[in-house]
Amino acid sequence: MIVTFGSINADLIYLVDEMPQAGQTVLALGSRTEAGGKGANQALAAARDGADVVMIGAVGNDAMAPIALQNLEREVDISRVARSEKPTGSAAIMIDADGRNMIAVAAGANLAAQSDGVEDELLNNASYVLLQMENDALQIENLIRRVSNHSAKSILNLAPAHQLDRDLLSLVDIVIVNEDEAEALARWIGCEATARSLSDALETGVLRTMGGEGAEAFINGERVTVPALRVNAVDTTAAGDCFVGVLASALDRGLSLEAAMRRAAKAAAIACSRPGSQSSIPHTNETDSWT
Repeated sequence: MIVTFGSINADLIYLVDEMPQAGQTVLALGSRTEAGGKGANQALAAARDGADVVMIGAVGNDAMAPIALQNLEREVDISRVARSEKPTGSAAIMIDADGRNMIAVAAGANLAAQSDGVEDELLNNASYVLLQMENDALQIENLIRRVSNHSAKSILNLAPAHQLDRDLLSLVDIVIVNEDEAEALARWIGCEATARSLSDALETGVLRTMGGEGAEAFINGERVTVPALRVNAVDTTAAGDCFVGVLASALDRGLSLEAAMRRAAKAAAIACSRPGSQSSIPHTNETDSWT
């Protein structure tokens, strides 16, 4: 079982030919509203890949909450998702003709999510606890420490990049960063931005995703690299979250690190080839059959 403590958002998505410059207004080619948030995206990706997933987070008592929960409620255990007086978290996403995105996030109720919503019994039964950085940093720090005292392993997607104490990061079993986040982390701890250098400095596992260049990891003394799969990228919005969620699911059912990374890369490629946030995340049979 995977426990995900993370953000739950409603995404407001605008399709544009080109990203606007500062002070410029552009007319969107279209728009849509759908569920998103790093925590919710990763929880859904893991569930669609076959894992049992429990989601811990918070939404508001507003019209955005049903939008944010519409996919999770069908595929993930959301019985521990709290209601807050703060508005449901939201993101404004612009996607250009090349599938690139620009995103602004309003945390809202995500900052009200409490780590004590992950009770000890859950930690005793979970194999992995999945976290990101769109919730209150203190709650994330508290949960990392608690997980380190249980048999469950922790996976922290350090996204968006946020400086945490080196000793705290050393308690995490796998720290996942993209290229920008790896550069930021390297500056904070004083090393190179490679998976091996970051892993050596933190004394824990590190996985770095590199977009079209694939991904590399250095975990328990093992270096693994996998290539990115070539696709016609339509929308990259949830591809990184898809990678993380499917990786966790694959590790949860006992796949090797390399096999898990290859499966995650395949699922992320499928997500890139489709429009949408959670709507782009594949189910396990699609990942199995995709070539």
